Amino acid sequence: MQKSLPALACSLLSLSMVPQVAEAAVCKVPGTVATIQKAVNDATCTDIQLEAQVYTEQVSIGRAGITITGKGAGRTIIRSPATRTKSTVTSTYLPRYTYVVEIKPGALATLRDLTIDGRSNATCTERYFGVRYHNSTGNLERVVVENVRGQGASFAASCTNIISVGVTSDGTGGGSVQVTQSTVRNFQALAILASGANAGVVVQNSMIRGAGPQSSLPQTGIRFASGAAGASDRNNLFDLRYTGDPCRGISTGLDFYRAGQAFITANVVVDADRGLWLRENDSPQVAYDNRFIRTYLGIQSGLNGDGKVRISKNAFSELKRSTATTVESCFPESGDGIFVDDELDTVVIQNTIADSPRNAIALGIGTENLDVQQNQSIRSGKSDIEDQGTANRVGLNRCQKSAPTGLCADLP
Repeated sequence: MQKSLPALACSLLSLSMVPQVAEAAVCKVPGTVATIQKAVNDATCTDIQLEAQVYTEQVSIGRAGITITGKGAGRTIIRSPATRTKSTVTSTYLPRYTYVVEIKPGALATLRDLTIDGRSNATCTERYFGVRYHNSTGNLERVVVENVRGQGASFAASCTNIISVGVTSDGTGGGSVQVTQSTVRNFQALAILASGANAGVVVQNSMIRGAGPQSSLPQTGIRFASGAAGASDRNNLFDLRYTGDPCRGISTGLDFYRAGQAFITANVVVDADRGLWLRENDSPQVAYDNRFIRTYLGIQSGLNGDGKVRISKNAFSELKRSTATTVESCFPESGDGIFVDDELDTVVIQNTIADSPRNAIALGIGTENLDVQQNQSIRSGKSDIEDQGTANRVGLNRCQKSAPTGLCADLP
């Protein structure tokens, strides 16, 4: 894992980022072209430069080799119209969607140094993306995506079809997108989604800010699903707290569900219900060198393929336990640093956990032959290590108390 994450992820996923375009034709908006969409439609415009102003329009990109550059996030703003039209793109996943910016199948586009504003007027009857790459390729660089959400009842209804940034693939199509130094905030239920077996995504050096403690709906920062592969590297995710009934859902920083090969490295998750959720993945999942601060559950791993998960060198501090009345039935793992169940041959090594109100490391009844070595935990409310599994290899861990006793090789 000493190899740089971008090089490693790109070599594994063959992510083809946007090439340099020689002698690019520069079009200024406003100036040489009146609107962004007119510049996009002009085949001679490859380098589209936006002035510092608000552009109220939907932008649909259907060709390769376009770069749209603003004068900086907060200065150049592409804002959704009050009423949005639906996309004409054919898609199995969330078809007939609306958008602020879409990159259509086969297109290749970079967006940089601008804000995409969703206007906070989404409704649950709308399939809405702030930015959607579908079977397409490109980059988001220093972009802020905000206000892709509803208000009042439309926010409280927990509509999962309102997504700030979506990278999706279906059929034989595919694409790759890199999100760098960008911010997603004031979003609905999901900030960044990578979905589809041919989608390759790297999210790096970016920030996800949830709504903070609220009882309206659970939120998720970054989700990889349905075979999407890639990496989440050096991102900051915070304020993902759902104070309602955990039986309705649990806010999560990083969620990898039936994903392709993924690397989750050097992220910082602060004030979230659950830091990282690995579930039903048949491809390798590596969680390395992440920090979880004031989460109500650090890492939860369950039903993943045999030997597919490696959880190493992560740090957990100031863990909390939910006080919800249904916590025992719907969020019993709350308060654990690392919780693993229904898995074979998972590796949990060299993690550090402090002040867990429940178990620092909990191995459920459904675990077998896990390799749990060289972890360090202190001041756990219940146990530093609790092993209810079968033939788990637990050794060389520095801790104070375990269940059964004798799992701590040395004091921390």
